[in-house]
Amino acid sequence: MNDRTPSDVIDLTRSLHALKRSAWLIILCAVVVGAAAYTFFKQQTPVYKASTMIVSTGNQTGNQTVNQTLVSAPPLPSGALQGALLNLDVLRTINAGLERVTSLSPEARSTLQRKLLSEAAAGRSSTLRVSGDVDMYGNGIYTVSARHTDPRVAAQLANLATTALIAWDAQRGLVKVSSARQALEVQLRDTETRLERLGPVGAVPTREQMTLLDQQSTRTNDLNNLRALERAVVGSLSLVAQAVTPLKPVSPRSARNAAVAGMFALLAASALVLLRSSLSRMVSSDIDLRGLHLRLLGEVPRLRTVKKGQSVLAMMHKGKGADSVTFLASNIRGRLGQQPKTVMITSLLPGDGKSTLVAGLAGSYAASGLRTLLVEADVRHPTQRGLWGLAAETASWVNLPQAAPFPGEEARDLQAALRNPEAAQARRITDQLHLIVTGHEGGASRLPTEAFRAALHTWSQAYDVVLVDAPPALAISDPLEMAPMVSGVLIVLEPGKANMSGVQRLLDTLELANANVLGVAFNKIDPRHLAAAYGYGYGYRPSSLPVGHA
Repeated sequence: MNDRTPSDVIDLTRSLHALKRSAWLIILCAVVVGAAAYTFFKQQTPVYKASTMIVSTGNQTGNQTVNQTLVSAPPLPSGALQGALLNLDVLRTINAGLERVTSLSPEARSTLQRKLLSEAAAGRSSTLRVSGDVDMYGNGIYTVSARHTDPRVAAQLANLATTALIAWDAQRGLVKVSSARQALEVQLRDTETRLERLGPVGAVPTREQMTLLDQQSTRTNDLNNLRALERAVVGSLSLVAQAVTPLKPVSPRSARNAAVAGMFALLAASALVLLRSSLSRMVSSDIDLRGLHLRLLGEVPRLRTVKKGQSVLAMMHKGKGADSVTFLASNIRGRLGQQPKTVMITSLLPGDGKSTLVAGLAGSYAASGLRTLLVEADVRHPTQRGLWGLAAETASWVNLPQAAPFPGEEARDLQAALRNPEAAQARRITDQLHLIVTGHEGGASRLPTEAFRAALHTWSQAYDVVLVDAPPALAISDPLEMAPMVSGVLIVLEPGKANMSGVQRLLDTLELANANVLGVAFNKIDPRHLAAAYGYGYGYRPSSLPVGHA
């Protein structure tokens, strides 16, 4: 064989063909999974989300310094607010505020409070969240959000959380101010004690009394400032916008989740199809045949009779199958060249439509004016008589070469013809087409090899083409014994049904039998894909072969 697959070309034909063949299954899987996901999420309880907005400023308290002590709250570092929501003091403030939420039943309130505490213990909250960030100076905007199945509770919970965070932030500044105040109070008391030890202050204070009086005055002034600041400190956070009752739930998003699930199922099903295709290594295109050094001679759609009893020959003269079978027949003769035109047609597996294809080839050759003999050599599952229908049942009889039977002694089936070749007769389907079918002898399991060889040699002298309808080659040994007797062997395969290892085994067996393998015919192709495949000039595209229906 001359066909080779270039080693430097990435072959995507197999993958694309596998996806195309299973497209309906992949789409069905995606639709089913998407519908199931939509139904599941549609039944879930809707969850609403309410949000507030707060601003953080690094110089909210003015960065005041009293007695050389910075009393402003330090800027909030990034992520501090999310951690503050897990602070037990903040949660206690929120839970205390929940007691005033009238839209919550006692049981629901208790459940929500326990949930907030359990999330704090786990270090992760899904009910309350803070998003946003601050710069190195502590300036930024935060969004505090709350989720709940009741939209009013979600809004109230977000507002409670914001209020608790602002109070917590104010407490941060108050701690420093209170500490500074307490330190000044201690220093002031110490100054007053030292003044008392020096005695009453006269009209002209001593130098030591003057120093202590100045310290007392300064510290009293600082203390008054701190007391005023302690009452006014507000921290670095301030409210920008309160939460309002949300109108639409944020989850479940049934349509979006269904689309995501369907897309995932689509990708997963496609991956499984590609994996199966790579593992199974089914023969589905001419690319696969090239890997086996086989030639694709043609593609043929499934041939169906219009009604019971109608001849295959009548159907072969019309429809899309006519051109494809004619093309295959021409390729077979081209491959044989000047050799005697005896061809055995076999298949790898039963059910590949081999016998129907043989009948089509016989009709095509006869229609082109070639004297054709069709020999049915499948004694276990004969089908030719049924395929030709009334044309076979009502056909007249014709003597085969070197046969001159006496009346009543005719051998009119293959087994009888091999036993008595001088009395062999065939059915005259047309003037150019004769048919030999097998008999109904229950005990016959195989054909006599030497008798078949001699008969085939004799009969081929009077015909332009002799077609042998043989059983599947790996089912029984008959085809392997017949293979050396004919000019060439045609293998019929249904794309996507035969695996590579089985075809390779068949080729090895035929090679051991010294058979001349002409090539492969793909059968049972979807007729819709042959519309453009066999147009003017019989051009065809074997790289995009569809898989036929069973």
